[in-house]
Amino acid sequence: MALIDSKITDAEIAAAGVQSQPNKLTGTAQQNKAVFDALVKNLVKGKLNSLIDALVGAGAAAQLGVDTITGLTATTVQEALQAIMEAMQDITQGSVADGSITTAKLDDSAVTEDKIADGAVTADKIAGGAISAAKIDDLAVTTAKIALLAVTTALIADGAVTTDKLAALSVTAVKIANAAVDSTKLAAGAVTRVKIAEGAVGYAQIGEGAVTTSRLGDGAVGIAKIAAGAVTAAKLGSDIKPANVGIKHGTATPTTTTCPSGCIYLKHS
Repeated sequence: MALIDSKITDAEIAAAGVQSQPNKLTGTAQQNKAVFDALVKNLVKGKLNSLIDALVGAGAAAQLGVDTITGLTATTVQEALQAIMEAMQDITQGSVADGSITTAKLDDSAVTEDKIADGAVTADKIAGGAISAAKIDDLAVTTAKIALLAVTTALIADGAVTTDKLAALSVTAVKIANAAVDSTKLAAGAVTRVKIAEGAVGYAQIGEGAVTTSRLGDGAVGIAKIAAGAVTAAKLGSDIKPANVGIKHGTATPTTTTCPSGCIYLKHS
C-alpha cells in the first residue's frame, strides 16, 4: 500500500461523519452515540492503521521524501541511503588517512585469510603457545626446522634409537659404558688374535685341558716351564732306556743326595 493512500478526504469525512446524519437523531442512546463514533471507528481507524503498517514495512523508505542533501540527488530516504552506501564503497585506499583504521574499527573476524599478505605473519606476531600440535601437519617438522642441540635425552622416547638410526662407526669407545660389552654382545669369532693385548690371557683365562699338544710350538716348553718331578718314567719315550739314565756331575757319578739342583743328566746310548 502506498503511504499516500492513507490520506482522508473531505468526501470520506462527510460520508462517515455526523454531518451525514439527520439533524434530529431519533435512535436510542446507544445508537446516537455510535453516530458520533462512526467517523473515527469507520474511517480514521482504518486509515491510521494502514499508514502505520506501511511505515514499518520494507518499502516505506522508498516513499519517504528527503530535503536537499549536498552532493546527492536523492528524493527519497531509500535513494539517499543507497547513494551513501555506494559513495562509501567507492572510497579507495588512498582516500583513507594512514593509521586511521584502528583495531576498534575492525569487526571481529573481519581480517580473513585472503586479507593477510604472504609472509605477513612473522614470528613476533605469533603468541606464545599459539602453535599447538594440532596446528602442525604430519611430517611438517623437517630436519632443517630442528635447532642444533634441540633434541635432548628427555625428548627421545625409550627404545626410539634403533640400529637403523645409528650411523656407521657412530658408537665409539667413549660411548660404551665400562663393563657394558659382555660375552652375549660378542659375535662368534669376533675376538681375534690381534684384539687380545699382550699378557691379557692368564692362567685363569685358560680352561682345563684347553692347551693341547697341537697348540704348542716347537721348543715352546723349556726347562723353566717343567715342574720338579713332573717328568716321570711314564712321560719318557720308548727310545729312552731307563737303564742308561743316570746322574752325572763332573767326571764322577754322584748320588741323588750329593747332586746339586739342576744336574740331572739323561744319557742315551
